[in-house]
Formats: sequence, structure tokens, C-alpha cells
Amino acid sequence: MVQLHGAASQTFPMRLHRCQSCGKYRHYAYNRCQTRNCEAKGKSVPKAKLEEGFAEILKKMEPAHGLFELAKVMLRDAWNMRLVIAHNEKEALKKQLEDINRQLENMLDRIVEANSASMFSVCKTRIEKLECDKIVLQERIAKSIPPKGRLAGCIEFSLKFLSSPWNIWKNGDFALRQTVLRLAFSEPLRI
Repeated sequence: MVQLHGAASQTFPMRLHRCQSCGKYRHYAYNRCQTRNCEAKGKSVPKAKLEEGFAEILKKMEPAHGLFELAKVMLRDAWNMRLVIAHNEKEALKKQLEDINRQLENMLDRIVEANSASMFSVCKTRIEKLECDKIVLQERIAKSIPPKGRLAGCIEFSLKFLSSPWNIWKNGDFALRQTVLRLAFSEPLRI
């Protein structure tokens, strides 16, 4: 978990029950705490008030000193490990490509030596399949190592997140919001 300043003292409950009450002209959303042994258990909190409080906490979050440098080092290490894996995969794919080239040579030799039309058509079908496999392997080899510019983009996005979790929360989809919750808070929030 990432330790951020400003969020340690204010927290929200882990289990909330979403409700609506009916007013004369509209419905009013609120949350009711359902956490056992909580002093606020069973009490209602207007949804807007709860969301405003949460937004204020996220807006005030600032990364701890040195977090950006640590994050850069960690991202570079992870990137380098992924590059080693990618290079190993590329070498394995090259060996498969060499094997296919050998099989193609053998099939061409068999076509030259073929006496019957059926043997010729079998060899021709096999050569076509090997050629397709060769093209697929060549494409995989070309795409196996990510371009160098992707590291900078990855680091930039990660540091952007660390600098302002509120912007990600406000503009992100459900998955990004869940990521913000997991990364920004080490424990469930309480009222």
C-alpha cells in the first residue's frame, strides 16, 4: 500500500447499505452504516455529504517525499525484468522459426523426389501450412519486444496517478476507481 499524507485520520465504514427515502417532490439517497461494533451502526448519512467528504480527502492527498523517485526505480526494474522475459521469448520464437525453415527445406526436397501426384499434393499442403506458421512467427518476433518509448509513457501515467488520485477518481471508470481505493488507502475508510 502507498502511504499518503492527509488520509490517515479520516476514514469511512467498510459496509454501507445504500437506501433512498421518499420526500414530497423527490427521492433522497443516503447510506446506512452496517459495520458491527461501529458507533455509527444503523445511522443514516446523506449520500451527497459522504461523497463530498470522500472527495475532500482525495483532493488533499499528497504523496510522501521520495515516492516519485522510488516509483521510477520500481517501474524501471519491472520494465527491465519484462524485457529479459521478452528477449527469452524472442530467442525461443527464433528457434521455432529455424525449425520451420528446416521443415520447409525437407518438404521441398520431398517434392523434387515425389513420384506420385498424391505425394506432391500432400507436400504442397504441408508447405502452405508451414509458410503460414512462418509468417505468424515472424510477426510475433517483431512484436515480442516493446518499443523503448513505452517505458516513458508507463512511468508518466503512473506518476500522474500518484500526483493526483482525485483526477483519476473523477475521470476514471469503475476499474480505475477501484485501483484508486486499493492504492490510496491501506485500510477501509470509517466515518
